[in-house]
Amino acid sequence: MEQRIEHDTMGEVAVPADKLWGAQTQRSFENFPIGEEKMPPDLIHAFGVLKEACAAANHRLGTLDTRRYQLIQSACQAIRAGELAEQFPLSVWQTGSGTQTNMNVNEVIAHIAAQGGVTLHPNDHVNCSQSSNDVFPTALHMAAMDGLQNRLLPRLAALRDAFARLETRCRGVRKIGRTHLQDAVPLDFADEVSAWRCMLEENEAMLRDCLPYLAQLAIGGTAVGSGLNAPAGFDETVCALLCDETGIAYRPDANKYHALSSKDAVAFAHGALKALACNLMKIAND
Repeated sequence: MEQRIEHDTMGEVAVPADKLWGAQTQRSFENFPIGEEKMPPDLIHAFGVLKEACAAANHRLGTLDTRRYQLIQSACQAIRAGELAEQFPLSVWQTGSGTQTNMNVNEVIAHIAAQGGVTLHPNDHVNCSQSSNDVFPTALHMAAMDGLQNRLLPRLAALRDAFARLETRCRGVRKIGRTHLQDAVPLDFADEVSAWRCMLEENEAMLRDCLPYLAQLAIGGTAVGSGLNAPAGFDETVCALLCDETGIAYRPDANKYHALSSKDAVAFAHGALKALACNLMKIAND
C-alpha cells in the first residue's frame, strides 16, 4: 500500500496515500480497533453543516479570509452530499469528547483545500473559534434534531392519522377483548384502535417536548465553556446561519458550561424514543 507521511505534535504518522485524513485520524484508527460501530452518517452530515456555518461565521466576523472560507464551504458541501463517506472511518469507541472525529473532519477539509493549492491548517483554520468540546455536542444535537423533526415526527404523524382513520371506519365493529391471553369481555374494535392512536399522540407530544432542549447548542463555548479564542457574537452568528440553512430554530445555550458538561437533552430525547418503542412493540403485539 502506498503511503505518505503526516505530522502532528506527537511526530510522524504513515497514512494511506489515497486517504484525505491526517495524523490524528490515523492514530485513532490504529489505536482504537474496537467493535464494528462507526460514527453514523447522520452525525458526519451534521458536522458538514456545522463546519460550513462556523467558517461562514468566522469569515463574517473577520477571523477567516475569503479564499479559505470558500474552500471550507466547498469541502463541507461535499461532506453533506455524502461524497466523502469513506473518509470517516473512526469507531464510536474513542477518547472522550469526540476529539478524533472532530479532527477527522478538520483534516479531511484541510486536505481537500490543499488539492486546490491553498494551505489550510486543520486547527488554525478549519477549527477556528471552535473546540471538540463544543463542536461534538453541537453536532450531536443537530443530528438528533434533524432525525426527530425532519424524519421521525412526520412518519409518526402519518401513522397516528392512519389509526384515526381506522378508528372512524371501525365504529360499531364488536370483538372480544382479551386479558392474560384469554377472551374477556366485548368492546368496539374502534376503542382498541383509539388506544393505539392515543399512544402515538402522547409519544409525539413527548418527542416535541425534547426539541427546545436539543435546539440549544454548545457552539461558542470552545474548550471549557468560557468561549476562549472565539470572537464576540460567534455563537449567535453560527446559530443564525444554521437557522437559515436548516429551518430549525437553533439558539446558543445560555450556559455553555452546562452545554459542554451535560448531555441531559439527549438523555431526555432518548427516554421519549424508548417510550415510543415500547408503544410500537405493544401495538405490533396486539
